[in-house]
Amino acid sequence: MIDPKSGESQKRNSVRLCYQIITYVAAWIVALLLTAPSMWPLAYMFPLGLVAVINRHLANDGGWGVFIGCYVVYLVHAFFYFRSKTTLQTAILYGVLVILLVGNVAGCHEMIHPH
Repeated sequence: MIDPKSGESQKRNSVRLCYQIITYVAAWIVALLLTAPSMWPLAYMFPLGLVAVINRHLANDGGWGVFIGCYVVYLVHAFFYFRSKTTLQTAILYGVLVILLVGNVAGCHEMIHPH
């Protein structure tokens, strides 16, 4: 049988979309500010830091495929993040975003200030 209260309890266990948007944008702003505020004209290249964590040469010389691939990672993540139905799913996907952005910031620092 269908429980009429199940939809109501699911609404209570989900995070409102406005809070998801606020936390998502806040995480991105913090990550961009931690990278290099003086390099705002190059902000569109920020996702390449994700590859630079693994292979700095590939991030610098990988071409359009690598560049677009980095954007696709974040677009796929955003798709699942904003479609998450429960608080637990949202929290897990937010944690994944934070891990991706921390790696991205580290990769950008590696590309900006190579050792």
